Amino acid sequence: MRVRIWGTRGSYPVAHRSVLRYGGNTTCVEVRTTNRCIMLDAGTGLRMLGDALAAEPAPPRQLDLLMTHTHWDHIIGFPFFQPIYQPEYRIDIFGMARTQSTLRTTLANALTDPLLPMSLEDLRAELHFHEIDQGSCFKLGSVQVSTARTNHPYRALAYRLETEAASLVFIPDTGPFHTVLFGDERINWRGRPTDSDAELQELAAMREEIIELARDADWMLYDAQFTDAEYAQFPHWGHSTASQAREIAEAAGVRELVLFHHDPHRSDDEVDQIVAEQSALARPPLVIRAAFEGMVLDKEEAL
Repeated sequence: MRVRIWGTRGSYPVAHRSVLRYGGNTTCVEVRTTNRCIMLDAGTGLRMLGDALAAEPAPPRQLDLLMTHTHWDHIIGFPFFQPIYQPEYRIDIFGMARTQSTLRTTLANALTDPLLPMSLEDLRAELHFHEIDQGSCFKLGSVQVSTARTNHPYRALAYRLETEAASLVFIPDTGPFHTVLFGDERINWRGRPTDSDAELQELAAMREEIIELARDADWMLYDAQFTDAEYAQFPHWGHSTASQAREIAEAAGVRELVLFHHDPHRSDDEVDQIVAEQSALARPPLVIRAAFEGMVLDKEEAL
């Protein structure tokens, strides 16, 4: 398994000198195995991945796209992904089943006037849509894929990709598991954590499922958009902190925590400081780093 990170930001892409090292594109990760090319989310980093595939002498023609959810920062790169315009590609797209709209309809609407002057029918690749849910498990070639629900507005998925050689857990968007329970409805924040026993039990169960999904993983990419002080201001946004990411990683026995979904206002130096603070608090042998564009993870690096 070889993992390459193409986009690290949350909320929206940014471009200025203070983010050059960690990058300004939104979430996208490529996972390569001997017989598969799997893409995690379709943020603006997906455009660069498409350009890289086009430059390969013999690119893989079967691609798999695993969507955590369809908020704008996670799908905005899809219309600009070169392979969707090439008839020689087959792309299988996986995402959460919802009552509001099918996965196909959601992406089709994002391509349609007045947002973009095109339609899904203009695409030339062979597209197949697969609606899945929390707890879904399936194989993509030699890769075992497992899922769990995260605590994010309108629900989102976490993924575990595992081969005989390595395991990667991808959790770019989740709130913590003690303040607000997010579902399909809009949350009206009342300025205090939930005191509902039923919601607290559901949050605790969700946390345990996330920990089990990440159990003994080589790498875990985890939502670290906020500092603790920022989270106290915005607990209803559905995002986590680096300290919460570390706690989950330690509970799951993860080997390396890769902080992900950086706030678009976070400078490179500020990300460095967050990594240093959390590394000082981490229980060995946990290693903590921050995701940057072009970062490559492989099994040798995890040992």
